[in-house]
Amino acid sequence: MKALVALVALALAGCGANAPTYAGCTDEADCAEDADACYRLLFDRTDGSRAEGNLCSRGCATDADCPLGGVCLALDGDPSATRFCAAPCARSADCYADFVCTPVSGMDLALCLP
Repeated sequence: MKALVALVALALAGCGANAPTYAGCTDEADCAEDADACYRLLFDRTDGSRAEGNLCSRGCATDADCPLGGVCLALDGDPSATRFCAAPCARSADCYADFVCTPVSGMDLALCLP
């Protein structure tokens, strides 16, 4: 599944002690055990705004690899096509602090993204 935006960059960074999967992070040490890294995201939203931030997540091949009902995706424009898990949402209140429920272009899906 490709996500909503033209990705400018995606790199691994680190996460905060015991931050749950799909929450924000600073480095990998911040993330709880079910996340394998703190993923750094920099992308353009479908509304034209630019967003960036870090996300405790894990690499995946399919949605079944994602905990808590997450979806497996790679953002459009990522030259490495890094696949990671993200949390689906209906509204921003479904997301962790500082994350926004963001529609995915061409799909009936929205994800919690920084």
